Amino acid sequence: MQRKIADAEVLALVSGGARCEVFPSLGGSIGSWTLDGQPLLRSASPASIAAADPFGMASFPLVPYSNRIGHGRFEWAGRGLTLAPNFLPEPHAIHGVGFMQPWSVIAHSAGQLTLELSYRPGAGWPWPFRAQQRFSLANGELTLDLQAVNMAAFAVPLAFGHHPYFPREGATLQFRAQGVWLVGPDGLPALKVAPFDQFDFSIAKSVERGNIDHCFSGWTGTARVEWRERPWALDIEASPNLTYAVVCLRPDLDGFCFEPVPHANDAVNLRRDVSAMPVVEPGEVFRARIRFRAVPIGR
Repeated sequence: MQRKIADAEVLALVSGGARCEVFPSLGGSIGSWTLDGQPLLRSASPASIAAADPFGMASFPLVPYSNRIGHGRFEWAGRGLTLAPNFLPEPHAIHGVGFMQPWSVIAHSAGQLTLELSYRPGAGWPWPFRAQQRFSLANGELTLDLQAVNMAAFAVPLAFGHHPYFPREGATLQFRAQGVWLVGPDGLPALKVAPFDQFDFSIAKSVERGNIDHCFSGWTGTARVEWRERPWALDIEASPNLTYAVVCLRPDLDGFCFEPVPHANDAVNLRRDVSAMPVVEPGEVFRARIRFRAVPIGR
């Protein structure tokens, strides 16, 4: 199914009472996912769609890196590199370049959609890559299969995650992690510690309060979101190479974020093997999967 909202093409996936809408031209972003009328991702508002604002969408791709690169600067193979800031007035480069580009439709059926992006070097990233997102909707599950191919002639950092927003009102979040990166005044990781107090989600915790924008390491790859007085909860499962998760709770947002990602924030500058970005050889592929599964409350 295809339609337009504010001149943006919308492609829909439908399975039983589930519906997912994707905007190829708006960063290959998901606009909504509902089941029996209940939003399982925060739906994009008409204003966000009209403004082509990826931060107002339901979820958007994080490729070729996740979160921040400090002041847009890092070194690779002895070369100093500077990326254009893309989230002013913040000085850092953030979330890669995929969410800022239109994606091409490769295949579309009732329950599946494949989008592709061929990126040429530019101000946002110095090396070419080709990325694909495959969205599959079936049996109350939304699955994202992500892959990025290194098109450069030498090995470079290359990764792929996603940035989902969930409805905040009445929501709780539960997951286990080994560590959380505390941040400095610049919003960059400064110290990794064991989760404590507001950062400990090992027991389901409300997301309606708090001010968190932090990266968690060594999470188990499974998380749960539940909503008060809603029939469906959500189980989140990520492939083993998405060993980090970014949690963003802000009182000024109508949603909250739980982002399965493949590396720590500012990984290219941390210079630690356990936190480093994946490095992909020429012609090789980084692959990842995120599965969102709707579960009836009480099961």
